[in-house]
Amino acid sequence: MKQKLGQRERGFTLVELLVVIAIITLLFSVAFVNIRDAQSQARDANVRENLLAVIKIAEFSLSKSVNDYDVVCNDSDNTLSDGGDFGRLEYSIETNNGRRTVNCFESPDKKSYAISSPLLYLPGHWCIDSSSISKFISDPISTSQCP
Repeated sequence: MKQKLGQRERGFTLVELLVVIAIITLLFSVAFVNIRDAQSQARDANVRENLLAVIKIAEFSLSKSVNDYDVVCNDSDNTLSDGGDFGRLEYSIETNNGRRTVNCFESPDKKSYAISSPLLYLPGHWCIDSSSISKFISDPISTSQCP
């Protein structure tokens, strides 16, 4: 079939297709970054929720013991106790914080404790302690109280 003078063939040119592909790629990259940020925020929320669960379990353990928090921290490496509910929560926290160490310190008399975990989305740590404080801090803890 002959084409008449001044008429174009139907279809898209290579430039038009490349422009469409570039726009789709740009939209995909923006969406991917937002999804990744949302996943990091969700993991941080999970870390905070697990740390709040530690407070509840520690209070329950306190009511069953001789009024101290001896079972919360592992004194040999300043992390959460490895056994039972504390061990399961520590595993869950470390799964969500990028496999980074959860710090745990008890007072010498075992009457108080503090725990901090690094966060993924925010550049810092989440800290809880035996007085039910739960807050964001910039550095890991080194005492039995959140700063």
